[in-house]
Amino acid sequence: MKLAIVGAGWAGCAAAVQAVGDGHEVTLLEAAHEPGGRARAVTVHDLDGTALTLDNGQHILIGAYSSTLALMRRVGADPDKLLLRQPLNLLFADGTGLQLPDWPAPLDALAGIARARGW
Repeated sequence: MKLAIVGAGWAGCAAAVQAVGDGHEVTLLEAAHEPGGRARAVTVHDLDGTALTLDNGQHILIGAYSSTLALMRRVGADPDKLLLRQPLNLLFADGTGLQLPDWPAPLDALAGIARARGW
């Protein structure tokens, strides 16, 4: 079957990978100059002309995103090499919020929730 998939963000790319894997012919359409949707980097220039690479959106991949990590592996991208893994840190400026230590799961979540302030 010939398919057209509109949008080359995570969802569109995931659909295209699955469709090709199922034996379909896919045309992936994207309005932007490059694929990635909000998950791509954007290059802008500072006032002095210096190129700056910015994240096109706030992105947090947590370990629960097993399908996203599996998709990365399926297309040959190694999440362990490409992603900066850090303990979850959702603190406000006043110090309240949630901060998990760099411990094995589920101890990290238990300790973070027990120490959370302002919930």
